[in-house]
Amino acid sequence: MVGNLNGVWLLIIFMTLIYCLSNAFSIVLLGGKDLLSNGLNKFSNVISLVFNWRFILSMTLAVVPRFSFVLINATLLKIPYLAGKATTITVFITFISLGFILFTNHFFLNETLNLKQAIGALIIVTGVIVILSK
Repeated sequence: MVGNLNGVWLLIIFMTLIYCLSNAFSIVLLGGKDLLSNGLNKFSNVISLVFNWRFILSMTLAVVPRFSFVLINATLLKIPYLAGKATTITVFITFISLGFILFTNHFFLNETLNLKQAIGALIIVTGVIVILSK
């Protein structure tokens, strides 16, 4: 039973990483100033955006977190002491992606990451760990 439970936790961790990375890179692909600088007030700019490869890849990546959310939730249901609050825990687990988004935007889009944002990301991760601890 313990070995099986460890496998379930590894699966939850893996799916959480998939959720976070796909969510973060979906945003990074759309966040480039060059992609959005034309403005979307003209129909031709909207069409141009929709057929841009970065937009298409970003929208494809945006679907992955939704599937991950469902899979994480279903996996948590297999852990008896967490089954009654699986959806709530899944929401907290997915909050970890906010930290991933901050850091990927910093490294790939050269956005500034201030101390408040870094501390906030750390608080979120700590909160998830506290919630999940037995």
